[in-house]
Amino acid sequence: MTRSFLRWQGFVPRGQSMTCSFASTFPSILLLLASAACGPGPYYDGEPSGDSASAVEVATQRQALGSWSSAAPMWTARFDHTATVLPSGKVLVAGGDPGSTTYLSSAALYNPATNTWSATGSMTQARSAHVAVLLASGKVLVIGGTYTTTTAELYDPTTGTWTATGSLAAYREGFTATLLASGQVLVTGGRGNGGVYLTSSELYDPATGTWSATGSLAAGRMNHSAVRLGNGQVLVSGGLYMVFTSLYRLDSAELYDPATGTWSTAGNLATGRSEHLSLLLPSGDALIVGGVAGNGRLPSHYSVSAAESFSAGTLSSAGTMSSPRHGHAAAVLSSGAVLVAGGLNKIGSTTVTQYLSSASLYDPTTGTWSATTSMLAVRNHFTLSALPSGKVLAVGGTNSSGLGLASTELYTP
Repeated sequence: MTRSFLRWQGFVPRGQSMTCSFASTFPSILLLLASAACGPGPYYDGEPSGDSASAVEVATQRQALGSWSSAAPMWTARFDHTATVLPSGKVLVAGGDPGSTTYLSSAALYNPATNTWSATGSMTQARSAHVAVLLASGKVLVIGGTYTTTTAELYDPTTGTWTATGSLAAYREGFTATLLASGQVLVTGGRGNGGVYLTSSELYDPATGTWSATGSLAAGRMNHSAVRLGNGQVLVSGGLYMVFTSLYRLDSAELYDPATGTWSTAGNLATGRSEHLSLLLPSGDALIVGGVAGNGRLPSHYSVSAAESFSAGTLSSAGTMSSPRHGHAAAVLSSGAVLVAGGLNKIGSTTVTQYLSSASLYDPTTGTWSATTSMLAVRNHFTLSALPSGKVLAVGGTNSSGLGLASTELYTP
């Protein structure tokens, strides 16, 4: 699942990334921490910097908890891009923001077998904060983007080219796009022209390349999340709307039934949130992680550590991550566990925002979270893609200085 979002602007201090990172929820690492003297230095993810633990000890812990390693960098820095795993196993990265005044139309292919990037055709127009959906045909549908486009286009992996397809009926940003079991694509919500928060939804038919209206949400929202459940229905949760300069976050959830084209209520989140992620678990249930909570003006907003699950029509607690985060990325591993990494931690009622390299693992069989090793770089507004090999590819994002990243890395469970 890929989504589009309007990047949340908070108060973010400058800084450097940490050089000493330990997952202190594990007893074995508590012993390591007792013998490792991490000296004073910049603090990120709540952990001090330094490097006095032995290489053998650190390597042993990383092997036990999963590890990150450098992968080949892209030739262009980008964030707010999309990353789609193709049927071939290659990863298509498209568009995004390089950190300048011009968005990108370029696309690149990552080959996990050779750890190399290659150029492919450019999109018909530059896009950032757009949405990409892998269709049943193997083609990739890209929709919208910041700031005023309703257009969509298709990438054909067999030719490496892009072609225009039907446009949305309404401009929208901060919307979601979800592949249905029928092969159609459901686009929902977002903020439209004139600052209107949309309740409308649209369906894309790959057979005709056209969009049509379908049922409307009960509440207009943007920066929400959407996920197709195991039963084929689509769960939409949270999001925000704005009144003048104050933001208000929704706790409501709704279910879309493709058989009838209608929406129904699906309960309420314990914490109203936006910029969160929803993932499909092997059970067919959904996991909702992270995001930003709080209403009113920016200083009162805060990142969320609590997770929630949707199962048998009910929302319930799914434990707490080691760090609150938004602007993060997540992927479901081949084991069924969920990897959540990076992002930002906005501390409520303060102007403090931490840049995160830390990562957490959710075990759906026990409903618990555990820490895993941190990424090699601080990243937010990046992508995580689960590869056929079982590894996970992290691509791009921004660092603690707000600069776009060309670097990539691989997580090995």
